[in-house]
Amino acid sequence: MSKTLKASVVEALSIEPTSVNPVLTSDITLTLSSSFPYILNRDDFTFEAYDEDDETYRRQIKVNSVDDSTKTLTGKFQGAYSGTYKIALRHVSYGLVDTSSLTLDVNAYVTSVSPTTISMYGGTLMTITGSNFGTEKTDNPV
Repeated sequence: MSKTLKASVVEALSIEPTSVNPVLTSDITLTLSSSFPYILNRDDFTFEAYDEDDETYRRQIKVNSVDDSTKTLTGKFQGAYSGTYKIALRHVSYGLVDTSSLTLDVNAYVTSVSPTTISMYGGTLMTITGSNFGTEKTDNPV
């Protein structure tokens, strides 16, 4: 049995968005280099995110669609523990795609709370400002 080494490694150029909510489902789009040598077929890819601090904690990302003309694939990220995640992408024929420059920030951030002093008896409307909150009030329990 003989093996052929690849002359060059194809890389994934970007991930959008780069930051998602840890609880909510998010669409993730990965853009590959235009030199990727195969026609994109969603069933040909294994796409996952793994915790930067614990590589055994992995989250599969189901590839829902591909666009061969732009070399992009889009999948559903189903949420995970908060943290920074690295991306792994494997093609059935090509093998591993270089994703070493890509990370996914899985966190929700609170940047301010107003007012800062409230009654212990309740009844005060508070505003919490930040990022990666859901658009539905029920997605953001306080």
